Amino acid sequence: MRTFRLGPRSFRGKIVLSTVAVMSIAMLLVGVGIQVLLARTAQRDIGTVLNDRADAMIAVIEQASADRLSVPRDALEPGIEIFDGSGDLIAGSVEHEVRARAEDLSTTDVRRTVSGPRDDERLIGVPFTTPSGDSGVIVVSQETGPYERSEFYALLATIAIGVLVVAITALVALRVTRKALEPVAQMAQRATEWSEHDLTHRFALGPPSDELSSLGNTLDQLLDRVASAIRTEQRLTAELAHELRTPLTGIQGSAGLALMRGVKDPEDREDFEEIAVAAREMSAVIRTLLDIAREGAVAGQEQTCTVAEVMTSLSGPLDGRLSVDDRTATSTARIAAPRDLVVRAVAPLIDNAVRHADHRITFTARDAPDHVELVVADDGAGVAEPLRGSLFEPGATYGTGGAGLGLGIARRVARSFGGEIELAPGADGAAFVVTMPRR
Repeated sequence: MRTFRLGPRSFRGKIVLSTVAVMSIAMLLVGVGIQVLLARTAQRDIGTVLNDRADAMIAVIEQASADRLSVPRDALEPGIEIFDGSGDLIAGSVEHEVRARAEDLSTTDVRRTVSGPRDDERLIGVPFTTPSGDSGVIVVSQETGPYERSEFYALLATIAIGVLVVAITALVALRVTRKALEPVAQMAQRATEWSEHDLTHRFALGPPSDELSSLGNTLDQLLDRVASAIRTEQRLTAELAHELRTPLTGIQGSAGLALMRGVKDPEDREDFEEIAVAAREMSAVIRTLLDIAREGAVAGQEQTCTVAEVMTSLSGPLDGRLSVDDRTATSTARIAAPRDLVVRAVAPLIDNAVRHADHRITFTARDAPDHVELVVADDGAGVAEPLRGSLFEPGATYGTGGAGLGLGIARRVARSFGGEIELAPGADGAAFVVTMPRR
């Protein structure tokens, strides 16, 4: 079942997305804070206006009421009503919608503020006493619509500024991350272009100017040490193989001459034949080691082959007593390696299968988008669980027979052209999977 991954895959995308998310949350918090502050400020301003208008009108009434309660008509403003001590309206008027609320405030004995029926008006009732001793209540109404419109316009402005700030943040993050990660992109591009076995290329980002260029410089130094170690190993392997090939050729020639002269004793003849076979096998191993160690001849970058061509070359080692189930005809992709090198990687697996199979050997192949898989399986006793982890180490073997060198060399040959050999999990017999790069 295919799983879908949400969010960007690249490191740069994750940084930009995280930056935009943090800035969006910050702008949201700022916007909420501004709205809360504006709402409180608006409520405070409305209360201040109501109190100021009420206090100013009370001052006018007190000046005009030396002998009795008197309300100057020219001093009345719209939205103000004056009630006497009995709660009767003596002057002023308010909007029809809030008249009932004003009447409720006409008998209040404390300063009290209420809202209108539709929350778009605010009323305050303030009791007063004139110098003549008359008491009354002044009710002042104030429309809150202008304040609410100001809050709405401020909300729109905050949203617009927030979107603009987030967009600018995203653009700045894109530019900064592109500039900061440019050395990494260069290293990735160069590493992709380089051959897997090319030891001469370096990132060469110049003198370290930041953490990433310092990383490139460190990687260059590491590549220098790795290349030096690989060249030393290749040189040592080549020298050892060259020194061994000369006496081995003498042993093989001597055994061949003895057989040509006609050894009469059957036991002696069998011994010479075993010496000749072992010498030929060791000669093939030495030639393989020389090819691996020879710089420039390992990869064979322009040489390709198919599974069918490899299987044709491997038909010789098969034992006639075993049945062979060859299912490799389905593979038509070309392997990015020379045929002889692939044959040397697969041949030890077939030798092991012939040695340990009971009745049948099976070959299967599969073409993947970037590699080709070849599976060599037998119906023998299989590999014991304690040996699975060390099967490809020098000297390790399973079953009976064999010196334990074939599988380790086979894996090394496969890795020399970018492939791999692994032991497939399974209960019946042994199955080795050869993964080879596809051209």
